[in-house]
Amino acid sequence: MKFMIIFWAVYILFFCIPFPIFIYMMTSETTTEPRNSLAVSYGYLGFSLAIWLYVVMFFINNLFIKTFKEKNTTQNILQNGIPRDAKIIGYKLLKYIEESNINIIQIVLSFHNLRNALIEHEMMFHDTKPQEKRFEMGNTVKVLLNPQIAQSPYFILKGQQTKFNSTGMILRIVFITLLIAYVIGLYYYFYTTESLDFGWRFLTFMHPIIFSGVMIIIFVLVYQLIFKKIINKKNEEDILFSGRNADAKIISVSETGVTVNDQPQIMFQVSFSDFRGNKHISVYKMMVSLLSLSTISQKGNIEIMYDENNPGKIMIPKLYKK
Repeated sequence: MKFMIIFWAVYILFFCIPFPIFIYMMTSETTTEPRNSLAVSYGYLGFSLAIWLYVVMFFINNLFIKTFKEKNTTQNILQNGIPRDAKIIGYKLLKYIEESNINIIQIVLSFHNLRNALIEHEMMFHDTKPQEKRFEMGNTVKVLLNPQIAQSPYFILKGQQTKFNSTGMILRIVFITLLIAYVIGLYYYFYTTESLDFGWRFLTFMHPIIFSGVMIIIFVLVYQLIFKKIINKKNEEDILFSGRNADAKIISVSETGVTVNDQPQIMFQVSFSDFRGNKHISVYKMMVSLLSLSTISQKGNIEIMYDENNPGKIMIPKLYKK
């Protein structure tokens, strides 16, 4: 996993930094005349500044601001969280780190959500005291639910400590510093070597000052498109942790024709009554592996979770037959 992250980071950096500069150096012609009018050149300059400002703010927000917000949210849960007893119904040891005597484990917890509906949730974390065997199957642990609906994290283990990873934070600071230094260096180098007393009239769309930023924007947009899937997953988790449960009747189960990595998307149409007694018909879609198709409930009743403020939004926590 770490190798893949490093590989893609280097791959992206290559296409965003040296690649645009290399292409420009190989294809640009030396000229002693301005390439654009004064108005066009200042338009390109403003465009480039807007791009780089967005890029820098994007990374600052994702690397620092969100991290501090999550830490503050965790601190708030520790002080004002809603206590629940959670039973451990699944346990898996992923890795043992001998040097620090830490287990990386994956457990499945069963507890009541904010609406007192019994739910199951899988989580992975570092067990710093494996000798105490706190997380064995059948044990009960204390959790604190986030009282703020639809805000992550949804819950934490009682007594959980929050602290920044100093190494990770240093690397983030170094990255942002290098990014800002690269941007400043980009403007300084090309202005001193290409302005020729004509100001910024050497700028074109394919110039590295602009195109390098455009390449980063493209990768940012791709990241955000991928992140939409995570947002959809988050919407389901919002319902899981703050929604109500209901017994729904399956009206139909069908494939939508959409596939991702050879996994078909399945559409459920169900009918149910909410806690007020109002009847609803809702649709739920999800990707399912081919090996699991035969285990999907096709008829009868199935347990669902729904948003009490918008019952049309549902999720099916237990999709497969027992």
